[in-house]
Amino acid sequence: MRASVSSGVTPRLFRSAAFAMLCVIWGSTWLAIRIGLQGAPPFLAATLRFLLASITLAVLAIVFRSKWPANRTEWALVAFVGLVLFTADYGFIYWGENNGVQSGLSAILFATLPLQTALVANAVLPGERLTVQKLAGIGLGFGGILLIFRGQIGTAGFDKAFPMLAIVLSATCAAFATVAIKRWGHATDPVTFNAAAMAVGTASLAVVSLGTRESWHVPSWPEGIGAILFLALAGSVVTFVTWQWLLKTAEATSLSFVALITPITAVLLGAGVGNEKFDAVDLIGSAIVLAGIYVSISRRVAGLGRALVGRTAPATDPIDPPGRQG
Repeated sequence: MRASVSSGVTPRLFRSAAFAMLCVIWGSTWLAIRIGLQGAPPFLAATLRFLLASITLAVLAIVFRSKWPANRTEWALVAFVGLVLFTADYGFIYWGENNGVQSGLSAILFATLPLQTALVANAVLPGERLTVQKLAGIGLGFGGILLIFRGQIGTAGFDKAFPMLAIVLSATCAAFATVAIKRWGHATDPVTFNAAAMAVGTASLAVVSLGTRESWHVPSWPEGIGAILFLALAGSVVTFVTWQWLLKTAEATSLSFVALITPITAVLLGAGVGNEKFDAVDLIGSAIVLAGIYVSISRRVAGLGRALVGRTAPATDPIDPPGRQG
């Protein structure tokens, strides 16, 4: 009995720890991107980030003898994720932040990811239906994000409309990439898959950088180089391998809730490192976010909802049972 309990609990705790790590690291990347933009133009910074990350992953793949994509479907998925996630998604994020969208406002806009993922998953993944429970939880969690960043909503002027739209579109790209990997990438190795996809992203972002005539130069130290090193190794190598490993067993929508927790991490980081304000309202907003996630994924809440629906459903006429045609 003890062995069975241990074998059941340990993997769950391990996955929870991995998810928490994603929240912490990705919560810090919004600030790291903004710092990095002080030392390098946006598309060049993103290019160098994924160049270093893809090389690192390729070396790890050789060391651990990881299996590379083996068929046309997997290589097509590599190209799709490379273009949609590592090129478009991060291109939009870097461009949006470089054009005046503050980190907090970016967090609000990117927090639309769970809803967008749920919609795409409902259309593509047979096992992930969009339910009232999920919508209620997503809405509650997003309300908590709005409460936390209430002070930055007023900064969203018309002059930032396109940069703000870019951040929303980045979440759209992330949603499609997440669902695509969940649907067709279950047999891929996270190390080699991300190495190849990031290589595609590197090449595409370099083309965009050249096309927009960015100045190619060695990024400044420590802003540019330091941010690129952190974002490449911690914010890309560690996180995307972990993220894809979790995606093999977790629902795409459930894993996308990381976008609701990373803003909380960013706020706590700002309060601890940057001497920013963190008050009781922020604490309430964080609690609402966590409550929204619980509502969305809890089996207990689902059971309660089914019970309430059962109680409110009209009684069946015993003379005219279900299925009988008049």
